Amino acid sequence: MSERISNDKQKIGILGGTFNPIHIGHLILAEQARSEFSLDKVILMPSGVSYFKKDLKVLPAETRYEMTAIACKDNPYFCVSDMEIRRKGNTYTADTIQELKKQSPDTHYYFIIGADTLLQMETWYHPELIFDSCTVLCAVRDKLTPEELQAKKKELVTKYNADIEFLHTTNLEISSKMLRNMVLSGHSIRYYVTDEVLQYIEEHGLYQQSDKYGL
Repeated sequence: MSERISNDKQKIGILGGTFNPIHIGHLILAEQARSEFSLDKVILMPSGVSYFKKDLKVLPAETRYEMTAIACKDNPYFCVSDMEIRRKGNTYTADTIQELKKQSPDTHYYFIIGADTLLQMETWYHPELIFDSCTVLCAVRDKLTPEELQAKKKELVTKYNADIEFLHTTNLEISSKMLRNMVLSGHSIRYYVTDEVLQYIEEHGLYQQSDKYGL
């Protein structure tokens, strides 16, 4: 555990994503981070206009926010933020974390990511601000070896003085794109998403057309 964190600080996790749709892999990752690092709360934050995905068609932000809120409503340690979907223009994680720290200067934030994201973070907008402002919790999964992850961690610690911890997570091969394609093909996604999210998708006829929402 990082020595940067004083005992009197609240510990809040941040799990961002397009959530198109949110699925059990997201929820398991958030819960594992909360449990393993004794977080007081995890904020699930649907993205607004991601500069990585600006050419893809995704569901309206409000719809993705509603699904995210439905998915985590039964967990008292989870909450949903509309901070990024309210922001005009491109969404940048560095801006989000800086804004959160201004609102709650006595809080230590933990940015929760998948293993593949760790390899990409240096290409993000002002990665030095992200590494300076929070602890990064990285899921040990995807198709990366522990040696690859440890090497990248060492590189980022040396270059940015980053605080990076690894999560012991189950490797679930689930992606939102996979689920969208399953719905389009008429296959069931029951148990991949919560029952309430499944009901929402069915009631609103989501992911029924191949020319929409990044299918």
